[in-house]
Amino acid sequence: MDRALIVAPDGSGDYPTVGAALAFAAALPPGPLEIRLRAGAYREKLRIERPRLRLVGEGADRTRLVWGDHATALLPDGERMGTFNSYTAYIGAPDVSLEGIAIVNDAGDGRLVGQAVALYADADRLAFERCAFLARQDTVCLGPLPRDPPPKGVNLLHPVAGLGPEEPALPFRMAFRGCLAAGDVDFVFGSAAALFEGCEIRSLGRGGGDSYIAAPSTYPGQEAGFVFDRCRLTFTPAAPGAAGFGEGGPERVFLGRPWRPRGRAVFYRCELGSHIAAEGWDDWGKPEARDLGYLGELGSTGPGASPSARVPWAGAPAEEEVEAMIRAIRF
Repeated sequence: MDRALIVAPDGSGDYPTVGAALAFAAALPPGPLEIRLRAGAYREKLRIERPRLRLVGEGADRTRLVWGDHATALLPDGERMGTFNSYTAYIGAPDVSLEGIAIVNDAGDGRLVGQAVALYADADRLAFERCAFLARQDTVCLGPLPRDPPPKGVNLLHPVAGLGPEEPALPFRMAFRGCLAAGDVDFVFGSAAALFEGCEIRSLGRGGGDSYIAAPSTYPGQEAGFVFDRCRLTFTPAAPGAAGFGEGGPERVFLGRPWRPRGRAVFYRCELGSHIAAEGWDDWGKPEARDLGYLGELGSTGPGASPSARVPWAGAPAEEEVEAMIRAIRF
């Protein structure tokens, strides 16, 4: 790349905000472009819609994109914002990559504010390296949205794949390498073919009750959904007295549940903490999903690996099947 745009909150770069740099980039001729984000907290809601764009921060602990929209917030017309407008960063163009950046939705507990998306990734060939995605409920949304049926209450402020008159060109492939995804309920969800390699998948305690990691809505005929390869599944307990919702009971974290019956998710060679529920999976009230065997794991280790106690309908893919899924995702 011949030139990179520099963003610095102290004014020492080309632009003080990421939004200003993206607006300038939108007017440039097509081609690869890099935007470098110096350390700082950028409180901005962002739409990234230029293909072949690379955003590079100075580390997810130093370069943070932060916003706080949530599903129950009101739009100017008085309607609720809904899940899919609540993102901190929306990526709607192919061949975009991010490195060393945290994307944060700090709206808070979903039991108070509803869903609050940090990253909404909605295009093919998106790559994330050493990034962090931090929120509570619905942290990472991986498009396209399911069509059959479409999600309830969708009220989108921008074009989104999956809901137009044409079927999206599938699959949308996404790669996460050495990243952190943190949340509590359905915090990795959507229809993409997404590979998480060597990532930390951190469940945040809610002070009792059940929570869920993956909520896939894989399209029919799509070979791969979510594959978590050599990831660490960790848990951060809620602060004492922080919940106050009267749930009580044990804190159980399920590997996932199907947002659509054909949702596919596989945990492959992952280290599971003791917070993982022995049953492993929940069918989300979709008994038809049980017959498909699309939710499963292979080669789990750690105190949360309990293959003999998993629900009987959980999938048990062979290594060759999982490796084929990974090949289908790579780009």
